[in-house]
Amino acid sequence: MNRIGFFAQLELIFIFGLGVLIVVGFLLFYFRKQIVEAIGVGGVKKTILEQEIEQRLVQIRQLARQQMFREASVLMWQTMTLASEGFLGVGRAPNESARQLGVKLMNRGDIDPSAINAIVMAFEKARYGQAPLTTQEFKDGLSGLHQFLQTATSAGIPETAEY
Repeated sequence: MNRIGFFAQLELIFIFGLGVLIVVGFLLFYFRKQIVEAIGVGGVKKTILEQEIEQRLVQIRQLARQQMFREASVLMWQTMTLASEGFLGVGRAPNESARQLGVKLMNRGDIDPSAINAIVMAFEKARYGQAPLTTQEFKDGLSGLHQFLQTATSAGIPETAEY
């Protein structure tokens, strides 16, 4: 009789343990996105270059909110050159003007020339112009930057690059 009671208890423990595993598995499956975000694994990790660009975009937005279009446009240009070198492998030579780098990027064929032109125009006016940059000129440049970044990041990061 004791043997039958022992096996019945063992069977109950097994069923209970199996039930707990099923519930825990269901909870892990249901909350998997939150768990992955919390522990920071499994998802696509951002490169240092992508993190730097995100920080610069935040700074550009902050400067724009303060109506500091000149400073924001210069940072916008610097962000484009960073992304150009990091994602496309197209760097700026020390003696190369903003316009010359823009032409070099346009000649690739996969980047919208109007996006590059808007960034270059905003930068040149902010850096060298006598009149202040208008809100629309800044917005055009920022729109160009977003379009450029979308194209550049889809091109990918060279495998050998460490940023």
